[in-house]
Amino acid sequence: MTRTLPSAPQSTVWPRTDFDYIVVGAGSAGSIVAANLARRSPSCQVCLLEAGPAVDASQATVWDPTQWLLVDRMTPLAWNYMSTPQAALNARQIPMGRAKGLGGCALHNAMVYVRGGRLGYDRWAHALGCPGWSYAEIAPYFAAVEKRLHITTAKADPFVDALVNSAAHHGLAYNADYNARLDEACIAPFQFAIGPDGKRQTSFTAYDVASLPNITIGSQCTVERILFSGRRARAVCVGRVGGANLECSARREVILAAGAINTPQLLMLSGIGPTDTLHAHGIPVIQALPGVGQNLQDDLFVTAGFASKQPLPPQPYGLMGTVLFAHSPTNSRLLGTDIECSLATGSLAGMGVPPEWQDSYWLFPNIQLLESRGSVVLQSSDPYAAPIINPNYLQTQGDLDRCVAALKLAHALGTDAALAPWLESPLLPGANDTDLEAYVRATAGTCYHYAGTCKMGVDAMAVVAPDSLRVRGTEGLRVIDASIIPQTVSGNTAAATMMIAEKASRWLA
Repeated sequence: MTRTLPSAPQSTVWPRTDFDYIVVGAGSAGSIVAANLARRSPSCQVCLLEAGPAVDASQATVWDPTQWLLVDRMTPLAWNYMSTPQAALNARQIPMGRAKGLGGCALHNAMVYVRGGRLGYDRWAHALGCPGWSYAEIAPYFAAVEKRLHITTAKADPFVDALVNSAAHHGLAYNADYNARLDEACIAPFQFAIGPDGKRQTSFTAYDVASLPNITIGSQCTVERILFSGRRARAVCVGRVGGANLECSARREVILAAGAINTPQLLMLSGIGPTDTLHAHGIPVIQALPGVGQNLQDDLFVTAGFASKQPLPPQPYGLMGTVLFAHSPTNSRLLGTDIECSLATGSLAGMGVPPEWQDSYWLFPNIQLLESRGSVVLQSSDPYAAPIINPNYLQTQGDLDRCVAALKLAHALGTDAALAPWLESPLLPGANDTDLEAYVRATAGTCYHYAGTCKMGVDAMAVVAPDSLRVRGTEGLRVIDASIIPQTVSGNTAAATMMIAEKASRWLA
């Protein structure tokens, strides 16, 4: 069986500290990389390190799809990051939800599985200097994920049937499988990473990482920095707050899969990043790469809520079992749809609506392909200090216009005559919220789709090479997670992250 390291390395002897590969981060990408390495090379010793705890079956809230909104509030599983005050969002600080634990952000996300638009991936390959990443070339890696991860297609209910009619009135045709017919403006059954038993799945569980005898798992193990011999990554320093450090060596490679916030933070702590940032914190420069921590991308969501005349059907998936994809009026359509609208009921655990709003339905347009770019930078050289996260939301008027357009679409769908048996009255925006730009600035929030902070490419801001995901100017070091995405595509980032891990893990032993 897999060796599990003690969670307090300074007080307990580990079974071993030398490995062939060290994978930092046991989330959606890292779990796949470690599992594929271990299965393909049984003699290869892999160490999988995770800052968060193990999560077993007794933690029922995590595995119940209808409780997903509550998981982000479980302190042991949350990084509790906040953005800088966002000027275009009324100077609000936005909670930047990130989960930690064996399973990563798949422990707290809404479990939706969206491959993403073909057009966006083709842009990676043909316009952004990343050959080999066109949709036709990466589709087999999505298929590989889907052989392991059980995808549940939601069933319709009377409210969903009515919404399908509403969507048709607004030019959104029914699409039985949005992952087969990409880039369509449509309404479709939602697909979820939910197992046949009705419980949440993560890549850690779906790839059965804990059963592999040549993986050593360390939970509650924070990697403080990567250690180098010259420019070659040779080890990582593992430690805990107030505790002694432990060095784990990698004979072949160190692989960062800590996500679009923690991966650039760890690179900078280790001497890889913008020279001025490293000098400002007294960190010796191993490799100057100005793109580390830049190009942060995220999607925004806005909210439209409606009181219902009758209780909504129960939702075993957490979110409702349907999703809409649409184009905003200013979308060029060259990169696919830019609005993805999910729905929930007011009775969903954690929604936090007033008691009188329990019978209500809510549309949440995710506005995608935004122009705004932000950054992740160091607050200090202390690895336990949260990085400074500035998504720079609504940097452009065009992004704001698209949010307003998405809100108008949600209102039109939610008040359509097809929903007459359900609609009592709009709740949010309220009757007095006539300035929709102001409403967006006061209410918009993150979709948790962080990407791009160690992008692949060939320009001066690229951090990793597209044909290997090796960190430029170093040896024995790769990044395999959502931070390598050069430009987000239509859709959520979870499936794309797993695809990246499947593809990149084929380049290893």
